[in-house]
Amino acid sequence: MEFPLTGLIERNVTSAASESLYSRKPLVAVPYVGVLAVAAVVGTFGNLVVITTVVVRYLRSRRQRTATSNDAGRAFIANLALSDLIVTAVINPLAVTGTVLYSQRRR
Repeated sequence: MEFPLTGLIERNVTSAASESLYSRKPLVAVPYVGVLAVAAVVGTFGNLVVITTVVVRYLRSRRQRTATSNDAGRAFIANLALSDLIVTAVINPLAVTGTVLYSQRRR
């Protein structure tokens, strides 16, 4: 049994993938690239600051041999910062690059 909307979904996906964002909506593409580029730089810097702070506080508490009840919270914050760092340092620049290169190849 075939899903009745399969043909409609396939047509929409292939037609959207065949055109670049610049050719479809150039007034949206430029701010999109700008916002992603700024978010990548600011997000990468901010996440590096958070990870550095968590590591430094952890090392200080180990040196003083004091166990704090906040270690699980610090690990959670470091984990969130690390996952966000991957997005801001890897995924966002790849999205910007893909948007720009794909639009230049299709012209």
